[in-house]
Order: sequence, then C-alpha cells, then structure tokens
Amino acid sequence: MTRMNARETPMPSTRTRFARPLSLLERTATPLRAGLAAALLLAIVPAAEAAAPAGGLWPCIQPRVDSLAAAQMWDGPPIDGLAWRDDAAVADLVPVLAARRTPIEEAGTKIEEFAKQAGANKDARLTLLFAGVFDQINGLRARILTGIERYSKHQIGLSDRIRAESLDLAKLKKAATTDADKTKAADAEKQLLWDTRIYDTRAQAVTAVCESPVILEQRAFALARAIRAQMD
Repeated sequence: MTRMNARETPMPSTRTRFARPLSLLERTATPLRAGLAAALLLAIVPAAEAAAPAGGLWPCIQPRVDSLAAAQMWDGPPIDGLAWRDDAAVADLVPVLAARRTPIEEAGTKIEEFAKQAGANKDARLTLLFAGVFDQINGLRARILTGIERYSKHQIGLSDRIRAESLDLAKLKKAATTDADKTKAADAEKQLLWDTRIYDTRAQAVTAVCESPVILEQRAFALARAIRAQMD
C-alpha cells in the first residue's frame, strides 16, 4: 500500500464539500437512487423525532423549506382538519399515490378510477384524497429534512476526527524511530485513510438525498393537478 504523508492528506470540509454545485450526472440522478439514499438517512432517524438539530447543519445547495404549503399547489376546497383516514377507500389509496415507486402516470389512472366510483360526493372525497396525499408527502419530507441534518452532524464530527487523526499521524511519523513506532504509525495511517473513505462515501449519499425533498415537492404538485382535474 502506498503511504500518504499526513501533511498531504486532504482534509474534508463538511460544509464546502456538501455545498459544492451538483454535477450534471448528480442533477439527473433517478428518483430511485435518491430514494435509496433517503432510506439510508431515514433509518437513523426515529420516526417520533420531530425536531431537527439546530446550528446551521443544512448541507444542501437547495434552500431548506420546513414545510410545503397546500395553497401553493391546490386551489380547491380547504383541507385543514379533514379526517381523510375515515374514508376507507381514500385511506387505502393515499399511500399508493404518495409512494415514489408509483409512477405519476399510474397514479393519474388510479385517481381517475377513484373519481368514477366516488359517487355523489365526488368533489368532497377527492378533496379528502388530496388532503391525505399532502399529509403523507409533507410528513415524509419533514423526516428526510431531519435525517439530512442529522447526517450532516455526523459528517462534521467525522471531519473533525479525521483532522485530529492527521495531526496525530504526523507526530507519530516524526517520532518513529523503532519498528514498533513505525508499525503504530502505519496502523494510524490505515485508520485515517479508512475514515476519509467513509466520509467521501457518505458525502456522495447526502448529495443524492438532497434531491429527495425536491422530488417529493414535484410529486405533490403533480398529484394535486391530477386530483383537481377530476373535480367538477
């Protein structure tokens, strides 16, 4: 293994590395890739945890918008306080429509079929449907925002550790005079390289997941239009 001089080991900066402009490949990453990265982040965030850590931890180039506003995408009846789960058909359809694995075209077909079977209260039930979709997407999006910031916090901690390891390695190499000292320095160098590799891998995952809130917002807009189009 080729050894790196600790003075030449690049120190990852969490804020600058996370905030770099996305490449064309990253901007055109599929929703599936972003979804997988989102799942990774959500796995470390308890579902009951509502508050994101404070302290400027947002690492994405996209502005952080805490919550979507229904009025930005919906000009139908108000949805505040609607008990959409009380309608069994709505409650069954909402998670299907909100799930990113359901193509928008397929979601549009399901909305149209629902509207045809909605009966005399079609508009009211379609309003319930949008209320449920908006609630589900907004909730998932909030969890992803929290996960991104918690992940950023972990990255900052890892960056600090890498910096400390680099300084310690430089001292070990400088003081290494015996075989035991050289072995200790070699082990420290392996740990530094490993931590740097982990940092870079995680940074790439965050770059992908930063697209997830945008994808969810676009999905909410598309579903709102599809539902509204079925109303009289």
